[in-house]
Order: sequence, then C-alpha cells, then structure tokens
Amino acid sequence: MKSERVRSFDPIGPDELKMIEKIFRSELQFRALPLKSEEAQVLAAKLIEAYQSGIRDTTDLAAAAKRC
Repeated sequence: MKSERVRSFDPIGPDELKMIEKIFRSELQFRALPLKSEEAQVLAAKLIEAYQSGIRDTTDLAAAAKRC
C-alpha cells in the first residue's frame, strides 16, 4: 500500500516563511547560486512544495533542500 502525504494549502505564516527563507538562503550560499537564478527559483518552489506536503521540521526541510 502506497502512503500519500496530504498537501496543506493553508497560508504560510510569517514564522514559517522566515524558516523557509533561512533554509533557502543557506542552501543558495552553500551552492554558490545567485538569488535571481533559475536554479534558485526551482529550489524555492521545491522548498515550498516540501513544506506544503507536510515537512514542517527545520532539519527535515533542510534535508529536503539538499536533495533538490
């Protein structure tokens, strides 16, 4: 039986947005990517998708960023 994550389309609050941004900027720095690059856009979208799929822990979200 395949497990499915339930997507949450609740608004992302300021604290959650700060968490996602911190992980995003850290990963950009690690990869030496410019903020306004196609790769950065993809990473941002993947982080938001991971958050909406239920990954809410900072450590797990950072690990998801590394897999992008």
